[in-house]
Formats: sequence, C-alpha cells, structure tokens
Amino acid sequence: MAEKNLSPRMKMISMMYLVLTALLAMNVSKDILDAFVIINEGIEKTNLNFENKNETTYNAFDKAKQIDPIKVTHYWQKAMLAKKLADELDDHIDNLKRYLIQTTEKLEDAAADTTTLRYVDAKDNYDEPTRIMIGDPATPWPSSQAWSAGELKEKIVLYHDDLLNLIEDDLVRSSMNIGLDTKDIGDVNGTYETWATGIFYHVPLAAVVTALTKIQSDVRNAESDIIKQLYSNISADDFKFDTLAAKVIPNSRYVFLGDTFRAEVMVAAFSTTQDPVLEVGFELDSVGQAINPDTAGVSVNRGVAIYTFVPKSEGQFEWGGVIKIKKPDGTPAPYKFKSDFMVAKPQLVVSPTAMNVFYRGLENPVSISAPGVSMEDLRVSMSNGSIIPKNKAHGEYVVKPGKGREANINVSIEINGKTRRLGDAKFRIKDVPPPTPYFAGVTGTGKVSTAKLKAARGVLAKMENFQFDLKYTVTQFTMSMMYKGSLVEQKSRNNKVTADMLKMMKAAKRGTKMYIEDIKATGPGGKKSLGGISVKVL
Repeated sequence: MAEKNLSPRMKMISMMYLVLTALLAMNVSKDILDAFVIINEGIEKTNLNFENKNETTYNAFDKAKQIDPIKVTHYWQKAMLAKKLADELDDHIDNLKRYLIQTTEKLEDAAADTTTLRYVDAKDNYDEPTRIMIGDPATPWPSSQAWSAGELKEKIVLYHDDLLNLIEDDLVRSSMNIGLDTKDIGDVNGTYETWATGIFYHVPLAAVVTALTKIQSDVRNAESDIIKQLYSNISADDFKFDTLAAKVIPNSRYVFLGDTFRAEVMVAAFSTTQDPVLEVGFELDSVGQAINPDTAGVSVNRGVAIYTFVPKSEGQFEWGGVIKIKKPDGTPAPYKFKSDFMVAKPQLVVSPTAMNVFYRGLENPVSISAPGVSMEDLRVSMSNGSIIPKNKAHGEYVVKPGKGREANINVSIEINGKTRRLGDAKFRIKDVPPPTPYFAGVTGTGKVSTAKLKAARGVLAKMENFQFDLKYTVTQFTMSMMYKGSLVEQKSRNNKVTADMLKMMKAAKRGTKMYIEDIKATGPGGKKSLGGISVKVL
C-alpha cells in the first residue's frame, strides 16, 4: 500500500507486524504468536472499513449514472470492473488462508469454514505453510502451483496492472502509486531474496495468515485509489453554483406579423460568489480568441458579466470573445462565444399618398427601410420599370419607370432560410411636364421695352415648381411680326435668334406685336413642345 495513503491506525499495525516478524526470527515465545492474532484482527477491521468506504463510492457512481447516464456510464463500467477484479483477488486470498489453516490444523471442511486464526493451535507451525506457499526444495522453488506464493504473486501483478490500465490519462496513470509491490526484498547487507521467500519462507502460520490479511488490505486500498480517480472524471469538472434563474434566448426580438416567434427557455446556473472574467472583441482570431479585447465596457456583478457598447455607425456588428470561470481545481475554464447585432438610426416613415409619383425618363431616388431589419438583408424588386441600389447600406435606390401608368415596389427579407414578403408600395407614373419658355424675360403674354427687346438673344426653357432640378435646351422656334408692312416669319434651328430676327427686333416700334411660336425643347424628360409667347413693344 502506498505509504502516503495509510491511516495512523494502519501505520501502527504495520509497524507492530514488522516488530513481531523480527521477534519471530529470534524464536520468541508463543505469546508473540498470539499477538499476531491481534494484529490480524485489527487489519481485518481495517479491511472492512475499506470495503464500506469503497461501497460508498460505488453508490455515488450509481446515483450519478441515474442522473447523467451519457456522461457517467463509461466510468461506471470501469469502476464495476475494478470492483470485480478486487473481489476476485480478495476471495482468492480468503480461500488461501482457509486452505492454510485447514491443512496445517488438519480440519474437516465444515470446521475449516468457521475456524479463525484465534482458535488455531498450530499457530507456530513453520513447515506446512512453507511447503504450501514456497514448495518442496526438491521441486522448482519457489513454487507456482495452486495456493502457492508464486501463484499469488502472479495474481497480484496482474491485478496491479489491470487496475492502472483503467486510467486513460497517461500522465495521471504514471503518477499513481497504488502499492502492491512484489519486488525482491533486500536487507542492510545488500542481500536480496524473492518476494515469496522473504514473506512466506520458514514463517509460522500466524504470521503467514496476518501477512495475507495485510495484502488484502493493500488490494482494497488500491481499489479505493482507482475508483476515486475514476469518479474524479465525472466530478472534478462539475462546477458548484448557488443560484438558478430562468433565462430566455429569443431567435429575434423583432417579429413580423404572420411570422413565428421562437425562443430557448432554460434554467441557468451561476455562482454569485465567483465572478467570471469576460474578454470582448469585435474581431476573433482563428481559434476564437478576442483580438485586442475590450474590457472597459465590461462589468461583473454577483456572478453575471454585463457588456455595454455605444456603436458609432450603422450596420451589422459581429462580436464575440471568451468568458472564463474558475474550475473546482482553480484553473480557468474558457468558453468562447460569438454573436451579432444590428445598429440602425431611429426612423420616421411618412408616406405622402397623394404624391407617390415616379417620372418617366428620370432617375427617381427612393429610400427603402424596414424597422428592425438590416438594410443589407432587404430584397427589393419592381414591376414596370427597374430599381437599382445606389447605397444599399443606407437604403438608397434609383427607380427608372417603364411605359405603363403604375409601378409596384416589392420588398422581402430572408429569415431563417425562408423568404418573407414584407409588402409593396404602389406608385403612379407620369411624364415630365414641359418647361416654361421665356423670351426677353416674358412668358405667355407680356410687354417689353425696346431696349430689352433689342438685348434679347434667344429663347430659354425653365422648369418651374418641379421637384427635380432639370435643364432643358430649346432646339427651335419661330418669330413672326409686321415688318415693312408685311407679316414676316423667321425660323431658328436652335435657341438663339438669327440675324434676320435681329433686324426685325431692331425695326420694332412702340405698339408692335411679336409672336414666338413652335417652340421645341429637349432635356431629361425627352423632347417637349412648349407654348407660345406674345410680346408687345412699349
């Protein structure tokens, strides 16, 4: 048995056993043999305590297996194998002691079953125990036949190795000392003899039986070491918590009408006396550790870590990191996590239903958003025209309507692998209205001074009271007036007055009427025919 695992009582018994063995070598009286009976009975009580303690561990295994069979069954099976191996070797030694007492005392089977060492008369018999355990010097010596010390040694060595092989961790296995040493025995003079002869050769029956009882104690102690180590695999990493609380983890805090709300509801356990360490980062390395972790936004209160962050821009933010909590052995247990959230500006949506108009031929700007939904996740389409993203992250699009009179903008989103239609918006389609023509500062019908008339150099087209800042260019117009007693009409192929028109304008006198007609202009809305202008010279 490993010395560090001996109780004070067992250390005292072992010391007494060594002293009595030494006294036997000096041929001390039979009273010393009776002392072996006391030692033997003391070790037997210790062995019974070992069995009870081991049974407590087995009961703990059974209970843990009922609670968590997936985690525990593997180690429970190993523990049951350890018990089977220990019981088999312990039973063999019990039968060996019975056989020694029966043969030495020459008892019948029935009497041998109930006779203990205390009631044996031949406690001082050397010859019979030596013959059984060591063998006849005329045969291979020491013997390995049935009930011999050689056979016992083989069983002890096999038991020792089988127990250690139940431990899967190489480092743990190599560090364990479960006793059961069967190496050769040396003395102060450097002389060695085999384990079998050193313990059982020319030793009286009382000492042999006591030695075997002590080996049984080593067997149970080794069993105890192994099953405790096995049990540590299901309990060493079990954290101790003092608080249970219900936690709800929804798949989303924003649910569309007609969609399904889903949430994970669980009981979370945590310790209010042991605060975790939270390291947060918006970038994770290849193994999931936070890069340049943010600790300024972390606070911990009664075992709960809280992270706060004020985003500076809109969009999808991915973040994560690691939260660490001390294991029962004091080492930190890291748990990596990764999450994301959406940042959006507060939005006010106002829809002027009487002005939902797209103008044909123009790039009509449109802003599209859905509260609680990432702009990047929106799927936008259009009937009777085309819609093109201009700045999708900000929900900005450009619409080019087709030839019809109406158009629909359809918006959908993909949620949990399914496309969800958010709705549509109907718009009227109109042609761009024609611009207003101007000549010498006059549109429609007006009066103009001679000086201002002579300064005019062409016809302008202006968009008035229109949402878009459009530029139109006059491509032709005609000018007519009474000139030298006749109605004369001149035509310009652009927006400028011709030389002949200038002559007419210079000849105009007070009261003369001039007409600007057949005005054509082109611009973003296409070619337009404009109204005429009537000017009276002052």
